[in-house]
Amino acid sequence: MALGVVCAVLAGYLLLTSFRRGWTHVETDFPNYYTAAVLTLHGEPLRSFYDLTWFQRQMNYTGTERQLGAYPPNTPLTMLPLLPLAPLDPQRAKQVWLILGLLALGASVWMLARLTNFHPTEILLVAFVAYGALSANLVLGQYYLLLAFLLTASAWCLIRGRPVVAGALLGLIFALRLYTAPFLFYFAVRRQWRALAGMLASMAVFTAAAVGIFGFDAVWFYATTILPRGLDGSITDPYLPGWGSMTSFLRHTFVAEAELNPHPLFNAPWAFFFLRSLYTLGILALALLALPKDSREEERAFAWFVIVLFALSPHTASYHFLLLLVPVALLLRGAPRVWSMGLLALYALIELPIRSWYAGLFPKAWLLLPLLFYTGWRFFRSIQPVEAIAAVALVMVVSTADAYRRSNSYQQEPPSVGTHAVIDPEAIFSSAPAVSRGEIVYQAMAQERYVLRASTATGIQTFAFDGHALHPAVAARSIYFELVSAGHSRIFAFDPVTQKLEAVTESNLDAIEPAVSPDGSKLAFVAGGSLYVRQSGTPSLVYKSTAVSGPSFFPDGRRIVYSEGPPGRRSLRILSLDGGSPQTIVQGRDAFEPAASPDGTRLAYAVSVPGGTEVWVRDLATGAAHRVTAGACNNDSPAWRPDSRSIVFASDCSRGVGLPALYEILAQ
Repeated sequence: MALGVVCAVLAGYLLLTSFRRGWTHVETDFPNYYTAAVLTLHGEPLRSFYDLTWFQRQMNYTGTERQLGAYPPNTPLTMLPLLPLAPLDPQRAKQVWLILGLLALGASVWMLARLTNFHPTEILLVAFVAYGALSANLVLGQYYLLLAFLLTASAWCLIRGRPVVAGALLGLIFALRLYTAPFLFYFAVRRQWRALAGMLASMAVFTAAAVGIFGFDAVWFYATTILPRGLDGSITDPYLPGWGSMTSFLRHTFVAEAELNPHPLFNAPWAFFFLRSLYTLGILALALLALPKDSREEERAFAWFVIVLFALSPHTASYHFLLLLVPVALLLRGAPRVWSMGLLALYALIELPIRSWYAGLFPKAWLLLPLLFYTGWRFFRSIQPVEAIAAVALVMVVSTADAYRRSNSYQQEPPSVGTHAVIDPEAIFSSAPAVSRGEIVYQAMAQERYVLRASTATGIQTFAFDGHALHPAVAARSIYFELVSAGHSRIFAFDPVTQKLEAVTESNLDAIEPAVSPDGSKLAFVAGGSLYVRQSGTPSLVYKSTAVSGPSFFPDGRRIVYSEGPPGRRSLRILSLDGGSPQTIVQGRDAFEPAASPDGTRLAYAVSVPGGTEVWVRDLATGAAHRVTAGACNNDSPAWRPDSRSIVFASDCSRGVGLPALYEILAQ
């Protein structure tokens, strides 16, 4: 009776606070999933989902006004459960999502109660120990109530003798969020071939579904460019102490980044690469050696391996820890009272909110290790010394080789070979630089929106507007930019001295990506995929298409270079405003974001390659081209310095995928 009262009070408080806020506010991260679902129904290309600026514009178009958003590093199918809700407006869709989440939680509690012989109120009380994670899932409209249900259902099927279905459910979780990939090794080590077959078949089906929806090239782009960055923890701010992962702790300790982590304890990237691999592979290898082969240990083995997944994860936020409900509930069944108290104490400590005064210690990452060994000590004792020594030796060799490979790549990346064009303290996103004499104007994230910033010799100025300010272009005294607001895009001109803001295009045109001629007399922009030029106050269509992007003027103001084609197959073309057909200058590779040098002799542009994008420079007279950046990351948005010798560009190397800083490098 007392437990029922406690659960009722906690449930009522949760509904009146977190659930109510989620019901009345659209907050991250729900708009990311919802927007991706809407875009999928509209047939938009998957590659663009991972372009933060493009995705932010689409989020505004779909009805989410005051919210920053991004889709990386989600899988192509993360949006799948939201597809039925895409026809609804964002707030209504979130309300339905929250109701479904509560139903999923109720189903998880019921299944765990049946599996463990505890009363549902006892399981619910264990769930309320993770109150912070529950609250975050409801406020943010997060995903983990659904994943907890799928994970519980998988445990149910595995324990009740339906291994194929259990494996298929884990394959579905993999397709949605990747977390369960190590279960392939789990089933192989335990020789549960039917469960392994079910998981592989499920993964194959959902991969085929992703290819059917988006095409093979798009899924291959995800697998080679987005997925590797997610697996190494390069998400949002990868140095942030709030992440509860050992990967984040090691990166914070050993890798310097001028804006996000300027003062690591040791600046030794090689140590980070080595220790990250050593930790991840070591934990996985020892866990696989320790796994019991006896089918009677199914319940405890499954539960413990879920905890292993948490210890392995390169990226864990507070709302992820809701999933610990499943293994903790299963491990409590039949456990001695004193041992159960220890388990609940560790579980409660991990679920506590992180406070700023000790966040730098990465407490959740360290608490996961005692939880791992406390719950798996009986399994670890079964490892033979010879097996352990062989596994450690192999892991050392592989970690050394991986650290050598990754260090070589790191030495070629902008943090090692370039210089910061702008150091914006704690800036998580700086891109689309526009360079003039004495200043760099760029778009940045601040004040819960995209703003413009101007870096000069005297410091950094911020210009915020009622909406998202994107793609600045500079000429004379004015900054031209795209303002996304109220579901439309318009080009505005802004005078930073007088603070005068003037609309240049109408909202119904949805003009994007402005470019201005050096003398300021002409403005080019894209609308509906076609190229327009505004001169003497009148915009005119100069090139009709459906896939133009990134226009840029030559110094003479009479020619425009732009990219044309869908993401992944863009070519560079030059159009003369004096007449004639466009001239194709780069074709056969995905080339975009061109910028002509101020002396008119060379062209800088970005090229997609497996693993990211790189900046190239082409001599317009000879046609010779060479790459000026390298690394397994994204280097793009090139802009020339006035002397035509060096290039300012955006790079997300050593940062979160799609969240760059501004660097400078010589073009030779």
